[in-house]
Amino acid sequence: MRWFSIAGLALVAAAGISTSLYAQSAPKFTVWAGVYTAAQADRGKAVYAENCARCHNEGLEGKDEIPPLKGSHFLSNWDAQQVSDLTQRVRGTMPLDNPGSLSAASTTDLVAYLLQQNDIPAGAAELSSDPFTQAGIQIAAQKP
Repeated sequence: MRWFSIAGLALVAAAGISTSLYAQSAPKFTVWAGVYTAAQADRGKAVYAENCARCHNEGLEGKDEIPPLKGSHFLSNWDAQQVSDLTQRVRGTMPLDNPGSLSAASTTDLVAYLLQQNDIPAGAAELSSDPFTQAGIQIAAQKP
């Protein structure tokens, strides 16, 4: 009987932890709230030029099977997802010839540049490279 009580408490505790983590990652606001700075996007532009432009082109329009990183196609692909999803995708899969080579800070700066190039306004504070903070920011194709 005592074992059952301990196991039950463990399940309740685990459920509380997962609920707590979910609450932390639930989007609190959208990218339209100004989630990066212009200076951060400028740093991201340099990261893009060095690591991405050779495949996605200087204008972010992509080519052949390489998808664009700017415009309605890009925004519709990421609509309703969290910034952390985009950051993780970039960091884990790009550049194609050396995936995972970008630091968290460089990847975050790059994402700030992508937001800027998709006409999402800058704000007063830099986009954090913390995944939990980024998970609280939803990408929205249209301004709410």
